[in-house]
Amino acid sequence: MGVYGATVGAGVLFLPVEIGMRGPLVYLLLIILSLPLSMIPHMLICRVFMREEGPKDKSLPLFNSFFDHKGKKAIKVFYCFSNFPVTLVYGISLVNAINSYVITHLHLPGINRAVLSFIVVAILFLLLSRGRDKVVGMMSVLVLPFAVTVTLIAAFQIPQWNLANVMPAIHGVGQQPVGNSLKNIWLTIPLITFAFCSVPLMSPLASFYREAGHGGEQKSVRVIKVAYLSIYASILFFVTSCLLSIPHDVFALAKSQNLNVLSVLQKDNSNIVLFYIAPFIAIIGMTKSFLGICLSVAETFARMVSDALGEKEDTPHKKGKLIAWLIMFGISYVIVYINPDVIELIEKFCGPLQAIFLFLIPVYLIYSRSALKSLRGIRPMVVLTGGILTVSALFYCLF
Repeated sequence: MGVYGATVGAGVLFLPVEIGMRGPLVYLLLIILSLPLSMIPHMLICRVFMREEGPKDKSLPLFNSFFDHKGKKAIKVFYCFSNFPVTLVYGISLVNAINSYVITHLHLPGINRAVLSFIVVAILFLLLSRGRDKVVGMMSVLVLPFAVTVTLIAAFQIPQWNLANVMPAIHGVGQQPVGNSLKNIWLTIPLITFAFCSVPLMSPLASFYREAGHGGEQKSVRVIKVAYLSIYASILFFVTSCLLSIPHDVFALAKSQNLNVLSVLQKDNSNIVLFYIAPFIAIIGMTKSFLGICLSVAETFARMVSDALGEKEDTPHKKGKLIAWLIMFGISYVIVYINPDVIELIEKFCGPLQAIFLFLIPVYLIYSRSALKSLRGIRPMVVLTGGILTVSALFYCLF
């Protein structure tokens, strides 16, 4: 349930918008590839974590014992570099969702974006400053109810299902140039990777099942299988329900205004409650996801800054933490205010960078570390192929 709740998060809210805009071929891609591209890599990375040797380095977010001193530093830097853009996605989406709720649902004038962005980012960092235990406590309270609520929202939309909402897209498949279709498929793979990713949870999960009496590697892999079958069913149900109940022009509105799907649900007599509640659920989801990702990024970055300043291990690291948080706050505020396209951020940066942790680094370790030799075979090759496809989207922005 922990894996399920942490994975079915705010990232899922972007899938219906992009698939609704790109059409049936991308939807088929979601059906065919999302389960193998999520379950197999997470099973493999869990097996890697299960076979770690030596004491756990609490300062390293992932892959504790497989790298030397320089390698651990590089992992810390890349961890922050790859996950910080994810927090920006949620920060941008949160501000957009709040502003849309004020205008569309409360019928009030829009709030100045500079002011709203500062208030939202300040509140988020204030929540983070309460400490790991309290933030994790808040996450624990929100994570599973949010996942369940997303599924319930999909169920509530069933009376509005109408094939007419998807027929124009189906008829338009043959009219679209082959190059555009291939590009849409290519760039959707990082979005799928982003929506189904729960890499940060694999290390604590493996640590739990390594303890005596908890079932070991076999139990951990079985848990991931069950979790991802449930995740796949829930996300597919949610996306399908949105596609069948929401007209194409609503997805176009969401795309143009940089909004998630729950912020653009239309009001009619059959879903008045959903119309008012769904955007609020999205706001909670964005907040939860921001805190969950930013917590580990902020801790890792603060530790790096403290090391650069020469602060000793047994000191509180107050100066390093203050500098790190000020840098992160400043960048977050500027990017949230600028309001870049969140889907482009996911497809060109967040998805591919996260795929390096999920796909490429585990395969590299499997073929370079003798302790992982038994994991070599067809599965790492499948994972490597998925990783290359996902990471290659990074190069799209260069053309």
